[in-house]
Amino acid sequence: GAYLVFTFSSLLGWNPWLSIVVSMIATGGITILIDHVSFRYLRDAPLALLLCSIGVGLVLRHGILMAWGSKYKSLRVPLPTVEIFGTTVSGSVLLAAVFVVLIILTVYYLLKYTTLGISVRAMADNPSLAENFGINTEKTLRFVWFISGCTATLAGVIAATYLPLTYNLGFHWILLIFAVSILAGTRISLIRLLGAVGIITGGTELALFVVPEAYRMGVGFAILIIAILIGRGLQK
Repeated sequence: GAYLVFTFSSLLGWNPWLSIVVSMIATGGITILIDHVSFRYLRDAPLALLLCSIGVGLVLRHGILMAWGSKYKSLRVPLPTVEIFGTTVSGSVLLAAVFVVLIILTVYYLLKYTTLGISVRAMADNPSLAENFGINTEKTLRFVWFISGCTATLAGVIAATYLPLTYNLGFHWILLIFAVSILAGTRISLIRLLGAVGIITGGTELALFVVPEAYRMGVGFAILIIAILIGRGLQK
């Protein structure tokens, strides 16, 4: 998603906001296509699904590498700094914060108050029962994939505003994403989601004051293990 934004805005000269919207729609479509040709055949085989997702991730990253090359790209926009309570905050950080808040509130609203969102929650609780009650599971899954592609694009844009855009930009955050997902659980709760994000990301950043940056992956694994244990405890 971030590479599409880079292509439309930096290479083709489109308006940055239009580039983001078009890239979100395109990435959402790509995720639906990925599900259609791979994941939908493996939904009853969790281990095969996990291995397939790892393979799809590798294919996507190396596809980006072949298409755009290995050189760093940049989405950095000269945004003014703002002084808040005597502290100078960069414009990119503020833009990232606004995007994050909008993503969380929008997805929460969609899942909590829309018909498709209710279908998603029903499938998360019991897919078979949801299908027996007449929920169109394929339509619901396509909705989930599309929203995932849209939000992934915004996440890529957020990261690329202050980090170099590389083909493996989000790879090092996968463990933290898993940890947040496990700790937040399947029930739609804004408080649990925000709490999980705060605990996991806060723990990772605080750990860097104790261990060097080179050990970040080890810290990520440790937090993932702790999140799994806490998640299991909450389920019991």
